[in-house]
Amino acid sequence: MHTTSGALNRRRFLGGSLALAAGAAAGPFLAACGGGDSGGKATEINALLITGGDRYPAYWEKVTSAFKEQTGITVTYDLLQFTPLTSKEITLAAARSTQYDVYSTHTAQIGAFFPHFEPLNNHFDAADIADFFPVAIKYMTNPANGELAAIPRNMDARTQYYRRDLYEAAGVQPATTWEELAAVGQQLTGGGRFGLVLPGQGDPAQRQFADFLWQAGGEWLDQNNNVTFNSTAGVEALTFYRDLIQTHRITPSDVVTYQWNENSAGFTNGTCAAVFDWPGAYASFGDPALSTVSGSFATAPMPGHKTETSCAISHGLAINKYSRKKDAAAEFLRFTVTPDALVDQYAEFKNYPSRVSTADQVIGKAQGPEQQWLSDLRTTIENGKEWPKVPGFDKVSTVVQTAVQNALSNQMSPQAALDAAAEESTRILQQAGALR
Repeated sequence: MHTTSGALNRRRFLGGSLALAAGAAAGPFLAACGGGDSGGKATEINALLITGGDRYPAYWEKVTSAFKEQTGITVTYDLLQFTPLTSKEITLAAARSTQYDVYSTHTAQIGAFFPHFEPLNNHFDAADIADFFPVAIKYMTNPANGELAAIPRNMDARTQYYRRDLYEAAGVQPATTWEELAAVGQQLTGGGRFGLVLPGQGDPAQRQFADFLWQAGGEWLDQNNNVTFNSTAGVEALTFYRDLIQTHRITPSDVVTYQWNENSAGFTNGTCAAVFDWPGAYASFGDPALSTVSGSFATAPMPGHKTETSCAISHGLAINKYSRKKDAAAEFLRFTVTPDALVDQYAEFKNYPSRVSTADQVIGKAQGPEQQWLSDLRTTIENGKEWPKVPGFDKVSTVVQTAVQNALSNQMSPQAALDAAAEESTRILQQAGALR
């Protein structure tokens, strides 16, 4: 269990946040109009927050310390990585626990939490919500009732990272299409090096399949929630994905066992010439202590096919519906997403801002490769989509992960794998009440 303590280099953060918080008190924010606290103003709230690397503990320590200095409210918090965090929140939500007032959340799994998160529409002004990236707000909103379930804290999307030195030596440009992706990869494969590295297992493989599905013009479900991911477009997507590994052979042969960490390592150790990776990779790829390619990589937008769609997701914060300290919890949420707080998060942690206006500000001040990378990310976010937020889709996602792995490893044809997954997914959606 962590508690807020000494500040960590927070003068600049406080300076900006204090100004914003003061403005918030007199401005459009509705500081105490939500579910209400159970008697008097809370002086302490509990939060279950995400971690996932060395930078997260410092981030949360800084934010909660600054919040206490601003408001007098102590945030006592626990940190968990994504998978155990999600599991614990599902258990606590089912038990209607009041242990935590604030939850970290993510658009990838938020569909399972809509009934258990406090609607935020009464805690944030509509004009202020309009400043956040539409794709983040769309997927954090319950489609059944239009209620905003979480506030996006930072955007998460992928760009194409490539070895500038190898591409220049080979006289090739970053791929803009599927055909170019295969061709450039083949040209750069050889001598123990591969043209591309992709994830091939678990949730990362499902997300990569999602990109190819959308780019082929497909969708997960139709407007009535009937399964459509095994359509002609879905089969084309999974066939292309498999062929990059099994036919074109531009990836390491064991990528069917790779998730994000192995994926990133293939690029930083110089084995692979290109990778699609997340914002956090930019700092680690550029750190000579962590990467052998720190001075020789560049970025480009994601390649496309019939569309240029890729997933654009976001981390967020939500209020536990069963909390007895909702007003204080809402105050903490607002504090974390003020424009100055987001600028500070980017400066110190490279968290891509969840507000459009703040992203504009950050891109405008960046220069050279960093500005190019931020612009590439912006392209992905503006073209981005997410998975359906309907009851039962979290289980559908698991079924599709298995189907993708079976096809990538040549255990089943793409058509057979997707058809089997579609049959099981239909049953799941019917049981969950999303499909009749």
